[in-house]
Amino acid sequence: MAVFSKQGLLAELLDRTELIKANTQTFLRLPDEQLFLQPAPGKWSVVEIFGHLNISHESYIRIILTRITQAPDIPPVNEFRSGLIGEWLYTRNMPRPDGTVFKMRTMKAHYPEKEASDAKEVLHQFLSTCDAIDDILRHAATKDLQRIRVPFAGNGFIRLRLGDLLRFLVAHSERHLLQAQRTVSQLPVVS
Repeated sequence: MAVFSKQGLLAELLDRTELIKANTQTFLRLPDEQLFLQPAPGKWSVVEIFGHLNISHESYIRIILTRITQAPDIPPVNEFRSGLIGEWLYTRNMPRPDGTVFKMRTMKAHYPEKEASDAKEVLHQFLSTCDAIDDILRHAATKDLQRIRVPFAGNGFIRLRLGDLLRFLVAHSERHLLQAQRTVSQLPVVS
């Protein structure tokens, strides 16, 4: 189990979310044709990668907002202890220092739409999702990151501590941002 300063953890996650948003902005400069191209058969395009993030993160954001709104404010607690499952999920999603990631399967419910009509709209939707995560991180400063539990992946059996789920969401975004950057580097330049 990892132990964190609560305020330090929230500040770090906010900083990382801002970096994710800044790096996502670069994709808005690409032509739609490039954003829809797949680097190889069976591999996701940039639009599909961000579509996946939109689907998976939106479901968590709705649940988190409900839980945070209903939870009472607490006196300042300056420690968060990650749970075993939360720590495992985080380390499986977080890109390694060399840029590699663990291979993982995507749940069918989180597969992106194949026929997204507007590439830029998918990217703007992801940026809105990041803004919602920012708001949650700011609001979480007065909440108990350990006691608020959130169902993971629509599974009522696995409930993560709010702090673990927030760490997971940021790592998941970083993982797929790296995937999108690799995808663009493998594509031919479209003019």
